[in-house]
Amino acid sequence: MKRTDSAYRLARFVVLIIAKTVFRLKVTGKENLPKDGSILLCANHSSNWDPVFLVSAIPTSRSVRYMAKEELFKIPGLKQLMTAAGTYPVGRGQGDRQALKRTIELLKTDETVGIFPEGTRSAPGEFTAAQPGVGFFALRSPAQIVPVAIIGNYRPFKPMRVVIGKPVDIEDLRDQRGAAKAISERILEEIKTVYYNHV
Repeated sequence: MKRTDSAYRLARFVVLIIAKTVFRLKVTGKENLPKDGSILLCANHSSNWDPVFLVSAIPTSRSVRYMAKEELFKIPGLKQLMTAAGTYPVGRGQGDRQALKRTIELLKTDETVGIFPEGTRSAPGEFTAAQPGVGFFALRSPAQIVPVAIIGNYRPFKPMRVVIGKPVDIEDLRDQRGAAKAISERILEEIKTVYYNHV
């Protein structure tokens, strides 16, 4: 089920104000978001602000869920805010099966899950190698894969942009050996294409 509860709407309202006023966020490509079915929202990652920008860019009807390192859920106040925003914990570096299972379940029930294919942050405008995790989720769910470019220098009162690209076709890779890695690499290349076409 899509999350449209009041807690998520309130959390999104707060971060949207921050994104619009502090970072002058502009969003293009909303027409590329599928209207039905689940979405695996894949973006480049340079800052802890990136989830805020993605939540702000995507309509409430397509509320975005995220995995976040479990240590953050031990911080009073932050735990409640993250839970309200639809975030759920993952034990980093442990192959957290519960978090992986939950992600696949979400992607099988018309939810939108945000993920950063590189698995770590890189400097704005730079990219590291794609990790196989995003390909793993793509193979095990019917989710449509949407590449997103986050563009800007993350400085207050300087414009940030979120550009939503067209869904990525991976059907020709599904039966290949090492498909998860190949799919991850294709998704990252699509993110790069969206990014470089709009800088």
